[in-house]
Amino acid sequence: MLIQYRRGSSLLHRYDPLSKLVILLCTAVIAMMLDQAWQQGVFLLLCIGTARFAGQLTWRSLLLGIRLIAVVAIPYFILTGLTVKGETVWMQWGPLTITTEGLNAAGAMTLRMFTLFLSSMAYIVTTDPRELVAELNRRLGVPYRFAFGISAALTFIPLLEQEGAQIRAAQQVRGHQPPKGLMSRIRYVLAFVSSVLLNALRRVQQTAGAMEAKGFGAYPDRTFRQTVNISPMHVISAFAYVLLTALLGWIV
Repeated sequence: MLIQYRRGSSLLHRYDPLSKLVILLCTAVIAMMLDQAWQQGVFLLLCIGTARFAGQLTWRSLLLGIRLIAVVAIPYFILTGLTVKGETVWMQWGPLTITTEGLNAAGAMTLRMFTLFLSSMAYIVTTDPRELVAELNRRLGVPYRFAFGISAALTFIPLLEQEGAQIRAAQQVRGHQPPKGLMSRIRYVLAFVSSVLLNALRRVQQTAGAMEAKGFGAYPDRTFRQTVNISPMHVISAFAYVLLTALLGWIV
């Protein structure tokens, strides 16, 4: 249950959803602007430190997040390092040539993927989906049907993860052995993904039926039980981060 909201009293938990959303978007913009591997590395360390100490995410959660995105990031690093051309040859092995420029580009892109994923994970873990829906509708005027879709997506992610764990446990109880060989692993993954998707579709149908029975969408507006207090300091810090992002964009 890695990507789901967890109650807490950390600094990021106390931030209102919209101020955090502005900071998250600025973080993504800064990550896209930095094109040097060492810059991306420093920025990634800052994001990890913020998630750990300001969001109280455990080191285990951060390592699991890194391992999850590494499945895609590491092959991408290898492919980019081998295909991007440059002038300074770092290593050559037969027809393969690895340049310093290629390694720099591959490192920057790979570290950028880690930064975007971990910052998004920190936002999801420290933000109540119900508060996000309420603020999107009341403060920004986003239609509550669309805002509820965002909340449902954030809610269904941990549910799908839990159902996947239940499916694996059921297979172990029935005596299914771990797959061996490439084709067996491919068939196992396809069957597992199909089971999770079928359960997801069934849950979506149940949710849609319940919403229709309760008259969801029958009126143009709706009320919210929760009230989110936006601190002026949070707004000021978000605005300062926007200015910092603009300054970095002008410098870079």
